[in-house]
Amino acid sequence: MINIAEVERAAYGRAPNALDLALDALGALTGDAPVRAGYRSAPDISATRLAYTRLAAVFTTLLSAPDLEMEEATLLRLLFAHRDLVRLYAGSDFDGAEPGLLALFPEGLAQARGASRSKLAAYLALLDLDTRLDIDFQALFDLPPDLALLSYLSLIIQSPVRTLAGAARREALLEAAPRIEGLTPEIRLRAIVLISIAWMDCSYASGPRKHALKAVLNRTLRRMCDAMGFEDLPASARPPRDKPLMLVAAEIMHARHVQYRYFGQYLRQLRTRFHLVLLTDKIEVDAHVEALFDEVVTFERQANGVHLPEIYAQFRRIAPDAVFWLSVGMRHWGPVFANLRLAPLQFTAIGHSASTFCPTLDYYLIEKGYVSDPALFGEKVLMLPDESLRFERPPGVVFPPHQVRERADPVRIAAPSNMLKLNPGFLTLLARIQAESTRPVEFQFFPNARGGSIEAFRRGAVRTLAGVTLHPTLNYEAYQAALSACDLILSPYPFGGLHSVVDGLRLGLPVVAMERPEPHGMTDAMLLRMLDLPAWTIAADEDAYVAAALRVIEDDAVRLSLSRQALALDVDQRLFGDATTPLRSEVVDLVWAVWENHAAIMASDLKALELADVLALAQP
Repeated sequence: MINIAEVERAAYGRAPNALDLALDALGALTGDAPVRAGYRSAPDISATRLAYTRLAAVFTTLLSAPDLEMEEATLLRLLFAHRDLVRLYAGSDFDGAEPGLLALFPEGLAQARGASRSKLAAYLALLDLDTRLDIDFQALFDLPPDLALLSYLSLIIQSPVRTLAGAARREALLEAAPRIEGLTPEIRLRAIVLISIAWMDCSYASGPRKHALKAVLNRTLRRMCDAMGFEDLPASARPPRDKPLMLVAAEIMHARHVQYRYFGQYLRQLRTRFHLVLLTDKIEVDAHVEALFDEVVTFERQANGVHLPEIYAQFRRIAPDAVFWLSVGMRHWGPVFANLRLAPLQFTAIGHSASTFCPTLDYYLIEKGYVSDPALFGEKVLMLPDESLRFERPPGVVFPPHQVRERADPVRIAAPSNMLKLNPGFLTLLARIQAESTRPVEFQFFPNARGGSIEAFRRGAVRTLAGVTLHPTLNYEAYQAALSACDLILSPYPFGGLHSVVDGLRLGLPVVAMERPEPHGMTDAMLLRMLDLPAWTIAADEDAYVAAALRVIEDDAVRLSLSRQALALDVDQRLFGDATTPLRSEVVDLVWAVWENHAAIMASDLKALELADVLALAQP
């Protein structure tokens, strides 16, 4: 239980441990505490807002104290709590940390440069991309390098970003990625986690150079690997085997996750030619996962980071012939070890649908329809035919009956996308659709979040949209039931919602999507094209997106026609398989051809290859 009154007594009584108590309360209050499902009005969240406001007032008092001095451990703890602090203030009546920022440095970061380390850390911990104050990013990079780096990364991973101004600031920071070149934090797990989140979260931004940060962080991580004694593994370390050993490095794998759903059929194919060994966190393994592999090797995450040497030792012991990263960036250890050469052949895929730009990863395995321009990838692109795509059927899931409504009034619009995809630009476009619609609409958000993140998102969403219902993290059955009560999915951009599109079509929901050039902006469009759904539901720009959305919203006949088309697809039979269904071979055919011709492929100038291209390189 959180006793805010006790924290307040310590803070206002100037107790020496007051800041540590406040940080303890912060983690408990803004973490994954349960939230009432489908809440939408102020009375539902008034007690939560009051608690947030009281704790935010405590932090304002403690951090703006004229004699503030923190021990280094507390200072770092405060900086690493930045995301929770932003959520705390956003969900409070302060609606931002301006009171604390103004009390510390009324003139902003330029004034902060000459301040004590404790005061600087306090200011940076409260700094928020959405602040109504000016931010001088030039002054940020003039601060002590370790503080500048931690603050830069903390701002990159801020979630949610609630305003268009905040989104523009993040884009500016991503453009400034070269400014952190060469900066390396002290080796500690929290720093590695911070880097890995920034490494992944940049993919959710909108600018054309958003992934430039990955190249900088890849070099940072490589230096950290060197400091930890993690080296490339020599090719001579691999013993002869009857079948090549492929180590599948899975950041997330359990059967309830979309990683299992996307890659289950891939793995069933690969196992016919390779000896498959899974390496993952112990919590990611269940009986359904074990059935896909010849061997399973696990580790347990430890707060002090001792599991990282254990993971490296497993790579050395197994000495794989090939490493397949289902994703890179969804857990902290992925970007670390993806920056090492741990097998002669290393590849990744669309688990996190953006290029890694890791110089140690050779290939990106992906369906051809997700590729608009191979230059968007750092790896060579291995392209599978779109029609080969088959998902693994989720075990034990009972899908709800269809609830297609003949007359939708109001029209319930679903946005079943995680928090990072629900950016201010997308919400602003939804507001335009709402304003231009001649029929009332309601928005149902499924951000897969709770606690402080959903509180902060709610404050931004209700300023932009009317008729908003938020669903906190739900199990898959409850999510399907809530989604089935909706009438239409508007998929986000620039990062689409492939699996939510599949879920919606299964339930008979029409989908409107935006096509963008990155692979994560192509997923929805590829799927809708492959299933022969109308081309006008795939928009190339915002005007076309609005027009398509309004066409579905305002005409029940159009909506019902799209619903009937979606249901006629029989998504479960057309797109899903399991151990009992005929196994395709496109994945293993391509990967095996690459295995046999790896040297020739790497020596060629080809950037993107289909199976025929690989086989042509094999000709004498």
